[in-house]
Amino acid sequence: MSRLIGAFLIAAALFATGCEDEVNPFIDEDRFYSVFGFLDTATDTQYLRVVPLRKEFADTGAADIDARVFATERETGRTFEWRDSVITFSDGSIGHVFLGDFRPVPGWTYDLAVERSDGVRAEAHTTIPIRSNVNVEEPVFSGPEIAFQRVTWSEIDARPFRVELWYRVAGTSPREPFRDAVVIYPDEGTRLGQPLGNEEWQIVVSLTADREKVNELLGASSDASPQLFGVGMRLTMSDEQWRPPDGVFDEEVLVQPGTFSNVSGGFGFFGSVNQFTVEWVLSPETTERMGYSVPGTR
Repeated sequence: MSRLIGAFLIAAALFATGCEDEVNPFIDEDRFYSVFGFLDTATDTQYLRVVPLRKEFADTGAADIDARVFATERETGRTFEWRDSVITFSDGSIGHVFLGDFRPVPGWTYDLAVERSDGVRAEAHTTIPIRSNVNVEEPVFSGPEIAFQRVTWSEIDARPFRVELWYRVAGTSPREPFRDAVVIYPDEGTRLGQPLGNEEWQIVVSLTADREKVNELLGASSDASPQLFGVGMRLTMSDEQWRPPDGVFDEEVLVQPGTFSNVSGGFGFFGSVNQFTVEWVLSPETTERMGYSVPGTR
């Protein structure tokens, strides 16, 4: 998620500081804030970068900001007011990041409002993605030891932002009955999967290829055979409004003004992400052919 947050914060900083003092592109605009952030079902704290648009450029540092932030849950009518915080970024710049203390619900819609003291406001909304159905096929072996497995998600017509595989193995002590070795699939090639049509997305799990990475994460030798309890997959999916150009989350593209903008009365983007998960257990025969040990056999 750090890449997502980084892209938003970089873009917000550009809006705040990227224009020369004598040139102000917002002077004739009926817009009041730049807003960058997203709701995340994986956390109880939400983050939103807010930059006021000024008719005359001034210090954009840690001064008080004339803004209040609210998120209203359409399904219940509940409204959450966010609290302001002043953040110093890695480049030394200072800005306002608002924090919302709630966890969004998949399938529900949230209306965002950033309001100034005179009543003018910037608004946006997002609907949290809903977990889709998933089909985990039986493992397939190519040769005696090379195994892969297809996992197909329905109602997904866009590339996931992130794909993670976790392999649940035995721990090293009774206090640690198991450990999860998490393998993050890179953006290159087809590791993030490919569309099948009919809004289906398929990811090929490289079971035996991942074992080397698992042993590395566990600090074990390459020929070690840890006990494997099961496998899981997590997809990070964005809402339907949030589809990057060519399906690639490229920060160099995302920071360009206008690439994403769903804010009325302002600039920027407000979206949401959800994590879809599935877990499964491999047969003892498959587990051993992959180079792992079956729990209870040693």
